[in-house]
Amino acid sequence: MTGDAVRGVNFPRAWRGYDPGQVDRLLRNMGRLLDAGMPLPATPPRPGEFAKVIRGYDCQAVDRFFAALASDRAQQVPAPGPASPEEWGHGQPELPGGSATGDRQAEWRGVADLPGTRLRRTRGPTSKIIDSDGQVLLTHRGRTLKVTASGQVFRNDANRAEIVDTATGALVLRWIGSHSYHHAGTIALGPGQRWLSFPIRGSRLRNAVMRAVDESGTEVVWFRKTKPAVVEAVVSPDCDISPEILCLIELAARWLVVYFARPIPGEG
Repeated sequence: MTGDAVRGVNFPRAWRGYDPGQVDRLLRNMGRLLDAGMPLPATPPRPGEFAKVIRGYDCQAVDRFFAALASDRAQQVPAPGPASPEEWGHGQPELPGGSATGDRQAEWRGVADLPGTRLRRTRGPTSKIIDSDGQVLLTHRGRTLKVTASGQVFRNDANRAEIVDTATGALVLRWIGSHSYHHAGTIALGPGQRWLSFPIRGSRLRNAVMRAVDESGTEVVWFRKTKPAVVEAVVSPDCDISPEILCLIELAARWLVVYFARPIPGEG
């Protein structure tokens, strides 16, 4: 499919369906990936991942479309339309409490047992990424990010949504989309057609886990909030602790917090 085809998809409406704004933002981001010649996600959004509203998009039609788009048969995606519950299931229930909350709390605690390198991102006038020995690996103040070991300095250009090496002008990473209240829409783009999405599971910040998932569907970094000004990041053993990964963690730690920040009435 082309980027224009993905952006132009129309879904039938249902009395209670997925929030059209959230679905449309994801379609636009996927369209931009296709425009850039990059592969689409290997795994679709989970059923029930989008918020539900009155007169939203038919949930089963949306789930079916994204599942087909992520499959190896993506060139033969069926036109969206109502799907039978017997064929496509009912998705995940919207349960802010009960067993779902217990499962998510267990998932949050399980991050402590994951293999990999454990880092802490602390928030402040100068935010820092610190390793398990207490060594500062990266600092970020204003638009400047500095890697302690190498002395490399990077510029965070939020207007152009990119981070560049100030010495060479080389692009370190850029991003499209954004995270906002209950919407995880940011995609980070790296060199060589590599990219990462950042889905979040959890009903509130204190039980939420955010994952950095690469273009093959592999989880490479896990994030969770552990203290008021601290986000923990566990980097997969298969990933080097490179300047690019440190910059990525510095950016992404904020996206986890933003996902649970309710908009202020009258803003926007």
